[in-house]
Amino acid sequence: MHVQNAFWVRSGIAFITIGVMSAPAQAQMTRETVQVGGRVASFLQPSLSGPITVAIVYEPGDDTSEREAQSIEREIGSGLRAGALVLRPRRVASNALGELGGARIAFVTRGINYRQIATVAAARSILTISSDAACTRAGLCAVAIQAAPRVQIIVSRAACIAARIKFSAAFLMLVREI
Repeated sequence: MHVQNAFWVRSGIAFITIGVMSAPAQAQMTRETVQVGGRVASFLQPSLSGPITVAIVYEPGDDTSEREAQSIEREIGSGLRAGALVLRPRRVASNALGELGGARIAFVTRGINYRQIATVAAARSILTISSDAACTRAGLCAVAIQAAPRVQIIVSRAACIAARIKFSAAFLMLVREI
């Protein structure tokens, strides 16, 4: 690995680890977990850069899902910088998944049909990120980010293969891959 690339990988992982150590234990995405999600996306191969559309998939009528979507949207604002990326949010209802067109990342809220979003996201090579590790353990979300008691990033090998998503080898050595 080129020395400069090694520096940025270590720096990115340090950001992921240090930036979220104090995050509160919550079932929903927090500011820190949203930022970590953006940093995770920066380790995709081939790499992404510039502004990218981030879908926030929620279940209409489900209070938990809608609150989590609002929280994610608030944290991203009009654009959240994560390395070379600028995340631009777009809310997508789970009953309108055709609106995922153009999205490269999808934050998946709790309370939706994970299997349904996995099918659509895999067909479009969209990186799915959730705060629900059960979604990732089931191979339906590519990444789960948990903040308590410490930051843990779980990557589903099966979901990544299904969506034709690849991460850098250095990144995969530093996360839990299942």
